[in-house]
Amino acid sequence: MLEGNIDLSIIVPVYNSEQFLEKCIKSLTSQSIQNIEILLINDGSTDNSLEICNNFAKQDKRIKVFNQKNSGQSKARNVGLSNATGRYITFTDSDDWVDSNYYENLINACYKYNADISCGSIIRERKNSQKFRINYTNESEYTDAQEKINIAQVPNMCYVWNKVYRRAFIEKLKLRFIEGMYYEDVDFVTRAVYYSNKIVTVPNTYYHYWANMNSTVKTLQKSDKKCKDSITSKQYVLDFFKKHNLKSNPKYLVKKKSCIKCFGIPILKTYEWETRKKYYLFGIIPICEKISYA
Repeated sequence: MLEGNIDLSIIVPVYNSEQFLEKCIKSLTSQSIQNIEILLINDGSTDNSLEICNNFAKQDKRIKVFNQKNSGQSKARNVGLSNATGRYITFTDSDDWVDSNYYENLINACYKYNADISCGSIIRERKNSQKFRINYTNESEYTDAQEKINIAQVPNMCYVWNKVYRRAFIEKLKLRFIEGMYYEDVDFVTRAVYYSNKIVTVPNTYYHYWANMNSTVKTLQKSDKKCKDSITSKQYVLDFFKKHNLKSNPKYLVKKKSCIKCFGIPILKTYEWETRKKYYLFGIIPICEKISYA
């Protein structure tokens, strides 16, 4: 039976996040909406993350712990999706936290507008600063495909975790994350936003995104795999937008970047889009552009 008695399933991939994990879990257990389940998927952590998860599970019956060998965030999220029983689902990263009324506000908006997705604002947190990544100031509903894409800021900010999704909608589409891939949010969020019946923006409630410089993506700056997956995800968006006659700011759809350096100093940077390339001297001075015609 698809629809359960739980209002919300919160899926949390966990990997070596002992420094932040307690704050994350406490922000979830103290939510104003109480009829929830918290699915902690330990992705082969080598620190004390699993122990922290198990200790919280002993104290709160709403917490379920799943343990897998290190297989990546996509796999962990898919495990969560396969075990979720709530009417709605959402995702939280294990080094982030949310306001105490965050999920109640987002679920109420879904009910009010009969929406498949509701979106909240994001504050990027650093040690000594805060900055809005997304700030919704109005409660509004969107049904037009292009308007949904625009208000969700796809593909520039394909964050999976500032949204609540109707689980029946996710299951109907058979939406899952591409396993073994970085930037897996891009594919999932693009399809979810486009195919949703409507999305609703919810003001004055915030997801706090910790800008962890040791996160998976940030610690792979020179990874060939990361670069390849970045190109793949952006190519997917290009193809999807073309197929469905959607528009986006071209600067968000860079397919490939390259840089020639001398003694660590950028000499020539190249940005490649679908139909053109731009060349920048010292990485900042535009010197030429090459345009391809069909």
